[in-house]
Amino acid sequence: MVIADASPGYSDPNQHLGEWGDVLARMVERVALLKARAPRGAAVLSEAERARALAADPALARLDQLIADLLDGMAARVRFSRRLAVILPLETLRDRFELAEADVQIIGALATIERGAAFNPYTANNAEAMQSDVAFLVALIADGTSLTASEVRLRFSADAPLVSRGLVEIAASTGWANDPPLVYKRVRLADRILDYLEGAHLPPPSILGAVATFEAEPMPASEVLLAEPVLIEQVERALARTDQVVELIGAPGVGRKAIVGAAARALGKPMLVIDLAELPVDQRALDAAILPLIREAHLQGAVLVLDKAQEYADSEGQQWIFPRLTELLRRVHTPLAITAEKSPPWLARIGRVPMHFDVPFPTPEVQRRLWNRHLPPGLRLAPEISIEALVKRYAATGAGIKEACEELGRLDQVLRRGGLATEQNIIDVVRTRLAHRLAALASPVRTTLVWSDVILPDEVLSPVFEFLNYAAHRNKVFGDWGFDRKLPYGRGLSALFAGPPGTGKTMICSLLAAELGLELYRIDLSQVVNKFIGETEKNLGRVFDEAARGQVMLLFDEADSLFAKRTEVKSSHDRYANLEVNYLLQRMESHEGVVVMTTNSETAIDPAFRRRIRFRIRFPAPDEQQRLALWQGMIPKEAQLGPDLDLRMIAQKFPLAGGNIMNALVRAATNAQADGSAIMQRHLLRAAELEYGEMGFLA
Repeated sequence: MVIADASPGYSDPNQHLGEWGDVLARMVERVALLKARAPRGAAVLSEAERARALAADPALARLDQLIADLLDGMAARVRFSRRLAVILPLETLRDRFELAEADVQIIGALATIERGAAFNPYTANNAEAMQSDVAFLVALIADGTSLTASEVRLRFSADAPLVSRGLVEIAASTGWANDPPLVYKRVRLADRILDYLEGAHLPPPSILGAVATFEAEPMPASEVLLAEPVLIEQVERALARTDQVVELIGAPGVGRKAIVGAAARALGKPMLVIDLAELPVDQRALDAAILPLIREAHLQGAVLVLDKAQEYADSEGQQWIFPRLTELLRRVHTPLAITAEKSPPWLARIGRVPMHFDVPFPTPEVQRRLWNRHLPPGLRLAPEISIEALVKRYAATGAGIKEACEELGRLDQVLRRGGLATEQNIIDVVRTRLAHRLAALASPVRTTLVWSDVILPDEVLSPVFEFLNYAAHRNKVFGDWGFDRKLPYGRGLSALFAGPPGTGKTMICSLLAAELGLELYRIDLSQVVNKFIGETEKNLGRVFDEAARGQVMLLFDEADSLFAKRTEVKSSHDRYANLEVNYLLQRMESHEGVVVMTTNSETAIDPAFRRRIRFRIRFPAPDEQQRLALWQGMIPKEAQLGPDLDLRMIAQKFPLAGGNIMNALVRAATNAQADGSAIMQRHLLRAAELEYGEMGFLA
């Protein structure tokens, strides 16, 4: 046997791992010699018995010294390699998992055993395969260290680093009907750890799966576009302390992960991101999914990022999993960051001091720079397209702008035959790709009508135009003229449109949205209101959050069903119903966007809401002259009309609102087509009678 070369340093990481084969072979020989001298049934000698064996057997003493020399020589070469910055995988495990010397020796022995005969001198000279059970490894390590057998056995307990961090796996040996004692269980190195020792340093897809991503070199701070770049430096300082958890709160796509990545890069670390929304809500499945990722974060020395933290187990009855999640996160000893829209309820349980950072929505200037960065260089834009106008009309996050530009790049492939990307092309793509996450709770409302189609009295149109003036000048009033200091909240633009059905309330909302350059979304109250406690508030929070982030005007149709008067508390149902109304009051006061509510019964609205609504506009039923104008204005010029039409008589006889008049006209036109004729007076008369009857009146 030749002692390991004392020349300084390892030139090849595999050379370091390969020398463990020589050490293991000598250790096995020592175990066999000591076992022969042990009392019957003893697996490991006591210190006194071992001392007597060494004194009585010179060969055993020489073998013991040889192993010590091998280990000392390896340690000296490791120290020299560290000075030369040679990466030794086994030493990386020691550092990143905070392993004791006994742990390192166990991993070195297991790696040699599992690498097979080509690396294992013992296997080359023995017909039997080496048995890597706990008892064997305890005897192997305890005989060569200052640890007792009991102390080595504890290195295989469930809470010890080797087991709790997934470096080794312990399973029952064959031949046991029930769970055997620990010393008889088989031990093997985790496949990922063996692969890492043999050179597979990057995380494999089998570990990351569909729930995680890894960035060896995240985007540098110089490429992250922020209104306040100092935020990256603040996050970097917070990540440098592993007793803290860094919490970045903001809208999806505003650059939360990019900020963490830039801070990680400044610290010389990669970044591993886990999408918590994709993790299962089951203890065994959660363990199977997240434990390998936590191990990988330590293996890489990475900053671990938990993305979409508020979306994990956020449904009714799933919160029971939080204690298990936080128990697993307490095992993380690498820098930890949380990215979410709101602080998750379980954050305080993970045993770290939270450092909170708000990530703001990108300013118009940052958005403009993002558009210029991501627009495909070959995209041919029509001359009338202005990035400044696009930013003014559609507020978007960095991620949303990038996705929209990618879609525009694909559109460019279609338009290269000579066409230009028009403003409408851009708007269509932006609407699609930057769609707000209101889809499940609201639906877009668009109109083909224009202001010339509006037939309303002056007492209605006057406050409508005042509404537009407020929208056009409120930034100057609150900003330049300083009214924001006098009115710290309640600066939003809100209106209540009250009146009978069909009087034009929704139509005016559509025209106002178009005039303001906003997308109008009608809130689906059937999806917002939920019987489970707290779910309605959560849905309303999503509605207002998304409206605040984008150019969205909210329409609460039939608002009296949601903004109803609070009642005297006589049951728990009344208490929680009032909580919903109180939450709405708070959000309405803090929301600085545009909200319009329509109702058929203004008196049903809670008085507190009415006080906070800036514009209250009543839409009366049209009088006879207005009804005549509505009948005349709603008939398309392409429609074929009979010579006997008397619209004045129908307007005088049937007090219908605009919506009912439109329904009656469509009804009459359909019946005329069925008769194969133009729209005759009888068609209009019959349609008006039916529409009036459906309103609950007799003609």
